[in-house]
Amino acid sequence: MRQLMAGNTIVVFDFDKTIIECDSDNWVVDELGATDLFNQLLPTMPWNSLMDRMMKELHDQGKTIDEIVEVLNRIPIHPRVVPAIKAAHALGCELRIVSDANMFFIETMLKHLGLREYFSEINTNPSFVDEQGRLRIQPYHDFKNSSHGCTTGTCPPNMCKGLIIERIQASEGNKRIIYLGDGAGDYCPSLKLKESDFMMPRKNFPVWDLISNNPLLIKAKIHEWSDGEEFEKVLLSLIDTISTDEKSAFTSTYLKMPSNIDVSAIPKVLPTIIECDSDNWVVDELGATDLFNQLLPTMPWNSLMDRMMKELHDQGKTIDEIAEVLNRIPIHPRVVPAIKAAYALGCELRIVSDANLFFIETMLKHLGLREYFSEINTNLSFVDEQGRLRIQPFHDFKNSSHGCTTGTCPPNMCKLKESDFMMPRKNFPVWDLISNNPLLIKAKIHEWSDGEEFEKVLLSLIDTISTDEKSAFTPTYFKMPSNIDVSAIPKVLQVQQ
Repeated sequence: MRQLMAGNTIVVFDFDKTIIECDSDNWVVDELGATDLFNQLLPTMPWNSLMDRMMKELHDQGKTIDEIVEVLNRIPIHPRVVPAIKAAHALGCELRIVSDANMFFIETMLKHLGLREYFSEINTNPSFVDEQGRLRIQPYHDFKNSSHGCTTGTCPPNMCKGLIIERIQASEGNKRIIYLGDGAGDYCPSLKLKESDFMMPRKNFPVWDLISNNPLLIKAKIHEWSDGEEFEKVLLSLIDTISTDEKSAFTSTYLKMPSNIDVSAIPKVLPTIIECDSDNWVVDELGATDLFNQLLPTMPWNSLMDRMMKELHDQGKTIDEIAEVLNRIPIHPRVVPAIKAAYALGCELRIVSDANLFFIETMLKHLGLREYFSEINTNLSFVDEQGRLRIQPFHDFKNSSHGCTTGTCPPNMCKLKESDFMMPRKNFPVWDLISNNPLLIKAKIHEWSDGEEFEKVLLSLIDTISTDEKSAFTPTYFKMPSNIDVSAIPKVLQVQQ
């Protein structure tokens, strides 16, 4: 049930000027003071061969691998790119890189950014450190022995990204592709994309110019972007579009209370993260529903659940059996990805629930979500010496009231200002109460009905907050000297006039 619908999506990133804000080769050469030599040699050999030569020159000058690493770790990146990549991964996408940089540069930066584990494949020029401690850079395609055969005219001799996309398409069947790139070398793969795919060219960069000349040549849907904020916004929007297109029918199953029970008198909060009431689920699955219903009118819900744990323990039910039942609890397949995406986008996540800590932590650990929540506010629970689960109230209502006068809070727990957002689940008690007089709610109200809307509305609100609070960020690009004929350079560059 928790299969990720975006799992049929592959996101392919260029690296230079797409993930990072400059050309990594230029950055290393410039930062290590070898720009003049680089410019002298540039007209004499292909870019890939030149970078291998430059690593030799830097090594001969006494520059070490550690110095190259230190330079790479200072490379500029827009602050929204890392969260966007983590969110795409959290939403179930497979992430790959296709880049004309080199493996050492890319892996060094990804590890520094904490992103290496998010990418299943990196297609780039091989590189290694030899016995002398010099970085060697080799071509992805050995163009000295044969041509890669591409006739598009925009691919450098050492790499045709279009061929890489064709290989991915052949091996991955009907998976949909989102491709992000900036350079002329990204034009060929854009021609290989299918109608169900998406192309994200960086606006006013070479690939965008090439596509703009004749966009009808591109079968994929084109969605441009200009900076890290748009990178994030457009990418996550496209992932959401794919998820919506491929959504599977999901029928939520809720546990019904007997008709003779006055539900309005029950203080327990109904499902949000999970698709049912965890207390009901455990009681029903362990065969104690009748006793639960008999006792329900006689005591507060929180006290009743502690009593039910005693009854189940007396019947020989173990903590392991309770945990096994909790791990079977239904959850909409979009909820886990939505939570992971919200976390990846920089949100602090907390839980406020009238369940209990044992139930919640057991389920979160099973779902791989415990680490995503910084705080869980709920009823206390612990396993006593006899192996019985004890449940205690968040607020000790037997000694004093929590003082809330709204009339909707249970005695054991009282669960936004105008800048906040309230997401009530439609046709559930809190939605009904809010609908009676929405003017009482200072926060902006955004309803949702199922896991798909949970995800869509939540990520939309996070995007709204990010947009409202965005900080000024000016990408920094590196100029090539005016005496260099850029049109003759096989490596994709951006030249700031």
